[in-house]
Amino acid sequence: MSQPRDTFADIGSVTYRIRQAAAMLGVTDVTLRGYSENFDIRRASDTNPGAPPIRIYEPSQIFEIALWRRMQGYLKVPQTHGKPFVIAVTVCKGGTGKTVTSVELAVELQLLGFRTLLIDLDSQASATQIMGYEPDIMMEEAESFGLSEKAVVRETLANVLEAYVSSQQGGRVRQMPYDLKSLIKKPFGEHGPHLVPADTFLSSIERTLLVATGNRERFLRNMLDEAAKGAIPGFDTSIYDVIILDCPPTVSTTTSSGMVAADLLIAPIRMDVFSIKGISKMISEIHVFKDEWSLKPELIILPTHYSTNVGRISRMRRELETYSDSVSPYVISVSEDLPNSQERSMPLSITKPTSTSACEYRAFAAYIREKIVDRLSKTKGDRK
Repeated sequence: MSQPRDTFADIGSVTYRIRQAAAMLGVTDVTLRGYSENFDIRRASDTNPGAPPIRIYEPSQIFEIALWRRMQGYLKVPQTHGKPFVIAVTVCKGGTGKTVTSVELAVELQLLGFRTLLIDLDSQASATQIMGYEPDIMMEEAESFGLSEKAVVRETLANVLEAYVSSQQGGRVRQMPYDLKSLIKKPFGEHGPHLVPADTFLSSIERTLLVATGNRERFLRNMLDEAAKGAIPGFDTSIYDVIILDCPPTVSTTTSSGMVAADLLIAPIRMDVFSIKGISKMISEIHVFKDEWSLKPELIILPTHYSTNVGRISRMRRELETYSDSVSPYVISVSEDLPNSQERSMPLSITKPTSTSACEYRAFAAYIREKIVDRLSKTKGDRK
C-alpha cells in the first residue's frame, strides 16, 4: 500500500534527468555532476537493473542543491537583516497571469538561493492549487484521496491577521489560534518555497479590515514587520529572505493592504488595453502611499500573453510607453504549457523546466533578483 501524499498533486511522480535539473539550477551538466557527488541521488539502475546508471533527480533534491550552492557561496543572496523583502503581485483584472507569476517567481527565486514564502491572499486560492493543494478537501476526506493531514488546508493568513487585528484593537496580546506546523505548507520539502495557503474563508480578512479602526491598510504591513521580529506567536518570518503576496484581482482593502506591505510591486499586464488601464490607478495609489506614509514601493510591469502579432503588439507597446521606466525588459509569451501545468496542480517550472515559458520566468526572476539587490543597497536594509 502506498504512503499517503502530503500534497494533492502527485509531486512524487516528477523526476528529472541531468539536462532538466541543470537548467533549473542555471548550471552546466558537468557542473551539476560535480555537485551531485555531495548528495544521495538515486540512479535509474537502482530500481531497474537493465537501465543505464544515470542520476534521477527529484524536485526536493533540486532545491536542496540550490540551498547548498548558497551555503557554499556560489549563489550571492543579499542580506535582509531578518526582515524579508516583500513583493506584491497585483493587478485589478483576472486572466493576466498574476497568480502564475506569483508561483513561478516563488519557485525561481528559491532556485536562486532566496528562502521564499508565498502567501496566498486570494480567496479563489489559485496559487494554493498550483502549489499542489486542494483547499476544499476536509480532514475527514483526506484518507479517501490518499492524502495525509499535511495535505489539508486548515489555516490561512486569515487566522493570523484577524487575531493580530483583534489584539491591536483591544490593546492586548493574545495567543494566536493556530499552529505554525499546519499553517505553513512545504510542497517541495523543507528547502523548497514555502506557502501560506488560502481557501474560500480567507475572504473574512476583508470584513475584518473594513470594521477595524485606524489605518486599516497598514495592518498587514505592521503584522509582517512584527512577524519578522518574532513577535507574532507561532509565525516567525525572519527565516525568509523574500515574501511574495499573491493579491486578489479586485479593488479591495485586502489588495491595498498587500500593496502597502510591499517593497516591490509586480503588475502582470496582458497585452490588451483593458488591463493596461489599471496601471494608472495603481500608480495613483503608489503616490498616496508616498504622501500619507512615506512608502515608496517600486513598480515593475510584466507583459504577459506576448505574441508575435506585430500590429497588436505595436499598439500595446505604444500604450505602455507612458510607463516605460517601469516595464520589465522580459516578457512572458503566449503558451499552452501554462494552463496545462495548472491542471496538474504544479508550477510549470517544476513540470516542464526547459519549456519556453519556464525559461522566460527564470530570466524574469534573475531580473527581480537584481532589483532586490539594488533596492536593498539603496536602503541599506532599513526599509520603512
